[in-house]
Amino acid sequence: MEPTFATELRRLRHAAGLTIEGLAARSGLTDRAISELERGRSRGPQHRTVAALSRALDLDGAGRERLSALARAGRPRPPAEAATPCALPRAVTHFTGRTSELAALSALTSAGAHGTDPDRPSTVLLSGQGGIGKTALAVHAARMMRERFPDGQMYLDLRGLDSQPLEPGAVLTRLLRALGVREREIAQDLDERGAQYRALLRERALLLLLDNAADEAQVRPLLPDTGAGTVLLTSRRLLTGLEGVSRLPLAPLQASDSAALLASILADRDAAGAESGPYRPQPEEALEAVADLCGHLPLALRIAGNRLLTRPAWSTGDLVARLADEKRRLEHLRAGDVRITAAFALSYEQLTDSARALCRRLSLVPGPDFSLELAAVLADDSLDAAEDALDELYELSLLEQRTAERYAFHDLIRLFAGRRLGEEESQAERDLCFDRMTGWLLEVAAVAGRWFLFDGGGPAAGCEG
Repeated sequence: MEPTFATELRRLRHAAGLTIEGLAARSGLTDRAISELERGRSRGPQHRTVAALSRALDLDGAGRERLSALARAGRPRPPAEAATPCALPRAVTHFTGRTSELAALSALTSAGAHGTDPDRPSTVLLSGQGGIGKTALAVHAARMMRERFPDGQMYLDLRGLDSQPLEPGAVLTRLLRALGVREREIAQDLDERGAQYRALLRERALLLLLDNAADEAQVRPLLPDTGAGTVLLTSRRLLTGLEGVSRLPLAPLQASDSAALLASILADRDAAGAESGPYRPQPEEALEAVADLCGHLPLALRIAGNRLLTRPAWSTGDLVARLADEKRRLEHLRAGDVRITAAFALSYEQLTDSARALCRRLSLVPGPDFSLELAAVLADDSLDAAEDALDELYELSLLEQRTAERYAFHDLIRLFAGRRLGEEESQAERDLCFDRMTGWLLEVAAVAGRWFLFDGGGPAAGCEG
């Protein structure tokens, strides 16, 4: 006989040496509620009820999951016509690396309803610059965790970088339909619609992948409270204003993973070459050089790999020679209609005018990073105004903050910013910015040099940075 929630609850209660009254006292439920559950009159109790019973029975993770699974099995299923229409998108080929990130995602999504903290909201935000591989990682992770979410996996592109991102109300309506709610039963009021949605997520072991979020206002109504449902968010923005979410910012790939990704893409070409005659696979050091010139950015690596794949006359060294030319590197990171510059432009267009101007002018900085003070000099504005613009760039993942006082571009974004500087500002404006920057740097260097003189004095006002 297949176990049911009723038989399992009765078995666990007896094993714990508890009466119905004793279990009721421990769990906070009524005697009658527990009696109804053990008789099978309530076959699929709510998540909060299962969580309360699990705590009262002192179940471990496996025991809690078994009881939760039996509760889910007892709940009525939506009609077949309400089956999820939003299947996960096709996974990218040659997915490589991200071992630590996948482990972190698995741990974060299991810490909620299925893990050690059933009352913890299970929402994870993947953030990072365009081309960093947020969607690819999210889809790959979702497919790996499929068995953990027996009630399904849903995907929705929130179109956060479009001129008109999806409205929260429209998103809720689409999700409620996908979850089996009839049109006439969907609440008209936005708050009530959100309550309907959260109630359904609370009871279903379902993974919802919301891709390309625009901002906090779009996302807040879509987040679950405690319960079985899990939401995985992706956004170029850090969405700093969101509370109750676990955050996983993405960095470029590890160098070894970058080279491995290129090797994986080129494996078919290498095999074809070996069959047609004498052929030498691409040397590892050449793959590493391409990876370095791509800044270990997954989108750039895929573009580079596809260019080599479709140009069998090219060696990896031929592509290295092309990418080594900084003035043309972005042009060579194009494969058909896929361009690395298009990925960066989507973020750039989200900026205010002042942040765009600073982004362009920061490309003039000769070193690997820069300070707030230098940013203010290039912006020709106050420290406060420059800091606001830097915050905007950082929020959109266009800048890295390496220390509390130093900022840096990814190499390819720096090249993109330099291109926009040439396109959007005149030669006279560029010369003025450059002269202002070099004048300030020389002044700072002169002040720093005084410290090494026997009669040295302190730094001049405004030159401490």
